[in-house]
Amino acid sequence: MRPFAAEKARNQGLLAEDLAAGRDRLRAAPTELVLEPTNRCNGRCPICARHFWDEEKNPSADMLPEVLARLDGFLETADTVFAFGHGEPTIAPLFWDIVVRAKEKGCRVEVTTNGLTLDEPFIDRLIAARVDIVNISMDAVEPAALAERRGLDVQRVAAALAYLNRRRYEQSARLPEAGIACVVDRDNLDELPHLIDFARDLVVRTVLVNHLVAWDTSLHHRSAYHEPERWREALTAARARAADTGVHLVAPLDGVIDGRCPHPSRMFFVRASGEVWPCCNAAFANDRYSFAVGHVLKSDAWEIWNGAAYRRLRRAFLRGETLPDHCRICPLLVDELGSHLRQLR
Repeated sequence: MRPFAAEKARNQGLLAEDLAAGRDRLRAAPTELVLEPTNRCNGRCPICARHFWDEEKNPSADMLPEVLARLDGFLETADTVFAFGHGEPTIAPLFWDIVVRAKEKGCRVEVTTNGLTLDEPFIDRLIAARVDIVNISMDAVEPAALAERRGLDVQRVAAALAYLNRRRYEQSARLPEAGIACVVDRDNLDELPHLIDFARDLVVRTVLVNHLVAWDTSLHHRSAYHEPERWREALTAARARAADTGVHLVAPLDGVIDGRCPHPSRMFFVRASGEVWPCCNAAFANDRYSFAVGHVLKSDAWEIWNGAAYRRLRRAFLRGETLPDHCRICPLLVDELGSHLRQLR
């Protein structure tokens, strides 16, 4: 039995009761912790928000050990820890500490990476640490397209995944599973079936698909929502290919439950600075959709979790109260062009 299994099972039961009762003040702790180990990056993906944000409002930061220490109680009841954010988590000084602490507390650990650090020693360490899932951000398999979009060599990615599979086999290790995180726009819609085939050939279990977010007017014309019929056809074809090959395709909106965002009742997102945000879709400070709800070095994590901002969001979804602006046009809830241009004035 994994560590703290009883505590986690009890927490899941409390969450079910809280949701059934429509409570905004939860007895359950968050079941998902999203930790941003750093907001620095070793890549230069041209579609990344980091190129468009106000650097004074979003200074470079690495998560401090004191921040992680303040989350110990939540780690004991959380099911999953995601190492994710607007930086490359694997270059953070605290990355391995986060992985080790989360596994000691019995959490599943999921990492999203740009793939630039995935050499053989690093992969061996991921296996030894029993990381559950490693998602590689790649939006194409055509070499020139992948190099332009992500700065990745497709052959290097394929070699890394092949090495992961071989080492898992040699060690009779089930983990980590591999995934692909793909951002789609008008330029790469035709790549979706090829990504599914790539995933099948290299034993990648999951392909996560999200739309491009237009952080700036320069990205506006690239949104796939300008061609809704083409987007639907591409998604339908990709779903069929995935079903035939055994790859699990996760499309936009697949995580929405009865039109309700699950995040306010389940997710605690801690940025590299220690700020807490109730949503990872508005993951940096800006003039329109900033809604930090606390800081773990200034307030107790439980006080933040059941603070006024979190409770207001829960009431909006659980009781049908008015949603805040940043939720009304969130791409997790609204499947249309406007939701993906939400940062634009």
